[in-house]
Amino acid sequence: MDAVPLSRVVEIADSLFPFDTAESWDNCGIQVGDPNRPVRAAAFSLDATPRTIDSAARHACDLLIAHHPLILEPLRSITSDRFVGRTILHAARLGVDILSLHTNLDAAPGGLNDDLVSRLGLEQVAVPLPARCARVGDLPAAMTVSAFARKAAEDLGLEQVRIIADQDRHVSRIFCACGSGMSYLRDALSHGAHLILTGDVRYHAAREALELGIPVVDGGHYGLERHAPGLLEGSFRAAFQALGLDIGCVRCDVEYEPFKALL
Repeated sequence: MDAVPLSRVVEIADSLFPFDTAESWDNCGIQVGDPNRPVRAAAFSLDATPRTIDSAARHACDLLIAHHPLILEPLRSITSDRFVGRTILHAARLGVDILSLHTNLDAAPGGLNDDLVSRLGLEQVAVPLPARCARVGDLPAAMTVSAFARKAAEDLGLEQVRIIADQDRHVSRIFCACGSGMSYLRDALSHGAHLILTGDVRYHAAREALELGIPVVDGGHYGLERHAPGLLEGSFRAAFQALGLDIGCVRCDVEYEPFKALL
């Protein structure tokens, strides 16, 4: 098996999902690690947690490539009584470096939002600038909001969805933003969208959407991004092979939807 420095993996990541496409507030890149440390195998996950780090270590991976950043705010200390500190210490203890590809994975061509619209079968897909971390496209045929919600649940393997709209209304132009995309509400309207598919919809954002007359389907943050580890694994595996590198690639299989609906 080959080995390359972590810094070389970062360069490959930049060629796949350029870091300059990330949002200015984001913290993509190395979260924990030594750029000179050799990487022989990488694991892929949605989040960097003690659980996913354990999974990476069990598969003899030197690196965990996660979608969500572990560190987004300045740290005053690194201690085991806080989640971020506990995760950093656990990663250091097990010798697993952490690399994050966040909004650059959302925004870049071939990234998470492109994967999302592909799974939904949308046509005439475009980037609805300035909302780089979103896509807008058309259904092959108009359908009701409730029918689209059922289609999204089936196509994306969602355990649950929430609908904010008149369910019998017909829609065809869909605005998609994986993760938390209600900040793009006005952008969706300006691009003629009939419906927004996103996650993490809060009460007041839902009220505003109702007042503005645009339906929303909330597929959940995890639900809309659950395919990120597989997308990352496939992309890096192909890139390593194209470069003639025998670097192991393993998808973490220990993550799950944190929210459960009880009736």
